Amino acid sequence: MVISRLKTKNRRPKQNIGNFSSCKMETSFRYNSLLQKDFMYWLEFDSDVLSYNAPAITVNYRSSGREKSYTPDFQVVRRQKKQVIEVKSQKTVETEKYDRLYQMLSGMYDETGWEFVVLTETKIRTEPLLSNIKLLYGYARENFSTDEYRDCWEIARSNVSVSLAEIFQILDQHRVRRNILFKLLFHNLIEIDIQQAITANSTIAAVAAKIDWRILFNG
Repeated sequence: MVISRLKTKNRRPKQNIGNFSSCKMETSFRYNSLLQKDFMYWLEFDSDVLSYNAPAITVNYRSSGREKSYTPDFQVVRRQKKQVIEVKSQKTVETEKYDRLYQMLSGMYDETGWEFVVLTETKIRTEPLLSNIKLLYGYARENFSTDEYRDCWEIARSNVSVSLAEIFQILDQHRVRRNILFKLLFHNLIEIDIQQAITANSTIAAVAAKIDWRILFNG
């Protein structure tokens, strides 16, 4: 009898599974796809989002005479509404199976006051918007003193419609760190055209009338 060693394939760890560190929620969330991870950047940046959780609460339903359950990806509380959001590839969403499922779930959640939403890469991976959000999120956890925030904010208020390159020169003259500006941009206290790629030529479009200190010192 000849005993041979079974050959096993080298299994690489999945690169699309990991943990996302949320500044807004001060915790970490597990993601099971890079598309879910990309969507969390949107949730962090969107000032209309008050809170979110991942995954959402599991729902039970009956289909073809069998009891089944489904767990959507996100549960989001906005200022004026509550949403349950499923993140899936466009190819998956277009299948008959998921089309029927999502229609059923939409009706179920409507009855409970939640809006059921399905988002695909077409919406989530809009460029250069997503890249801009990721860039600004890199500054979200940096902490500065109240005086530093105020100095940067006041300089921006006095220089609306000025390019970032020009603002940087003014900040340097006042010995105010440039990173503060990016954190204020992330929290929408200073606004630029986020639909265009952020460069030194990007201009300040608007500045908040006052600072919300809570969001700046969160996390």
